[in-house]
Amino acid sequence: MVNDPFHKEQRLLDKAAAALKDGEGSEAAAKGVLNSLLKGYRKLLRQSRRLVTMGDRMQMTLNEVNRNLTVSEQKFRGIFENVTEGIYRCTAAGEIVEANPALAAMFGYDSPESFVGEVKNIKALFCNSKDYARYQKSLETGFSRRLEVTACTPAGKTIWAEISASVMHDSDDSECSGIVGVLTDITERRSMMEELCRLARTDSMTGLWNRGYFMELGNREVLRSIRNMEACSLLLIDVDFFKKVNDRYGHDVGDKVLIELAGIMSDSVRETDLVARIGGEEFVALLPGTSMGEARNVAGRMAQNVRNTVIEAGKDEFGITISMGLSTLCLGDDLERLMKNSDIALYAAKKKGRDRVEEYRDSSTRLSGIVQSEAGGEVQPQ
Repeated sequence: MVNDPFHKEQRLLDKAAAALKDGEGSEAAAKGVLNSLLKGYRKLLRQSRRLVTMGDRMQMTLNEVNRNLTVSEQKFRGIFENVTEGIYRCTAAGEIVEANPALAAMFGYDSPESFVGEVKNIKALFCNSKDYARYQKSLETGFSRRLEVTACTPAGKTIWAEISASVMHDSDDSECSGIVGVLTDITERRSMMEELCRLARTDSMTGLWNRGYFMELGNREVLRSIRNMEACSLLLIDVDFFKKVNDRYGHDVGDKVLIELAGIMSDSVRETDLVARIGGEEFVALLPGTSMGEARNVAGRMAQNVRNTVIEAGKDEFGITISMGLSTLCLGDDLERLMKNSDIALYAAKKKGRDRVEEYRDSSTRLSGIVQSEAGGEVQPQ
């Protein structure tokens, strides 16, 4: 047989056996056959020794490979089971095959086995279909990096999660054979970022918007009102004789007054209105979709609520009042102009005795919406 690695040796044995059977008894012929057999067996012996040596080397290499695989598996298993990030492995269809303890604990399960036994598909972890669609879309490129989604626990709790996942292939040109992903709980980080954003936008004492964020939101509202030809009014509000309150009762009581006033203002307007503390004892309220007459009613209600408020300072009690300047948007105005007009009206309110609202008017006739100011018309508070 040509493919037999020992076919030469087999032919030699067959030749020797045939010679013995045929009775070729000459001494010379017997020696020739014997010499041929000896040479053949010496060659076999050398080859066998080489094979044994190669086998020993291969076995040593295999043993080393197995040891390295065992160490690698132990390292992987140690990482897989002890990292704080959740790790999962699923099929191309999303059926979860394996999960680590961190992922199970993240979703309220005692063990990875119970997690995999109950959560059949990775889709079940997503709170809404849009996030899952984004996840699937990102995997079309082969991997998903730092995708922020909302995930749902069995208890109904929602957490913010960051997912990074990769598609696995059996070979370079094969279809997806599975997905490996890492999921990190970023709820605390997200809450901290939202809190930082809130602090950057709000007044720390009263909880109202601060001046910077009010200007940002207010500019949007004014532009929208102009675009839609809708009325928009602004109240600039100042606490009367606030310095006397601080001088007599101290800054702690003064702060209490500002906090109380912030609550009254918020309760006196709609949720769509913008209320902010823009400095010291000065506040502002932007009232989109509100004519001057409607804004006057809001100001009157706010002023009366302030008059009805009693501030306690130890054993003493006292009341406060506010002065307000009111202006309504005209074509050509912007938020800054609106605030300047209200400031002029506020100054007039203080000059006329405080505890009142004064309106900023020009010589044009105002409608329910926005009107164009007359060119060169004199603008004065009344």
